[in-house]
Amino acid sequence: MAYLTGDLRRESFIDAAVDVIAEEGLTRATTRRIAERANAPLGAMHYCFRDKDELMQLVLQRGSSMMREMFESVDPAEGVEATIRSSIDAYWKWVRENIGLHLALMELLMWTIRREKRGKKLYATIVDPFGGDLLRDNLRRACASEGVETLVPIDDIARFIIHRFDGMVFEYAASNDTAACQRQVELLAAALRAVALPAG
Repeated sequence: MAYLTGDLRRESFIDAAVDVIAEEGLTRATTRRIAERANAPLGAMHYCFRDKDELMQLVLQRGSSMMREMFESVDPAEGVEATIRSSIDAYWKWVRENIGLHLALMELLMWTIRREKRGKKLYATIVDPFGGDLLRDNLRRACASEGVETLVPIDDIARFIIHRFDGMVFEYAASNDTAACQRQVELLAAALRAVALPAG
């Protein structure tokens, strides 16, 4: 077993947690199973993290950070339609390139829902770090830049995109059919263009 610095060891445990959750589910993601996947002693895991909850929160944080990196390509100055299109493209790229991580995140989000009191605050806690705030902020900036208003509230547009991608994750994980999912991406963009944007 190669020596790893503390930071690299922590990252290896996060990698292993993502893999185990994505492949076997959250209930099978025991600390022992994660340590085995990381090819590390169980004691090292307990040294790196206060508890399993801390590790699970870091998996969620990794997903959120990676999504934010994908959205760096979205430029609201290009207008509302382009912002919707590039946001959908960024979301699809993130799902396509990180399906295992996304499956793990969905399991962890269900875990969070079961543990916490349900309501608007929990919904925002779950949705905003995974694109909700980025979508809303970029769309508001695009509307201001172009001097237009959407025909449906921006919050509803953001929710519609996120909820459609929740379903896309399952479709892509089950089918691995990139072409079929790409058609759904195109349909989503066309639907939003039709119902959310002024004609002209």
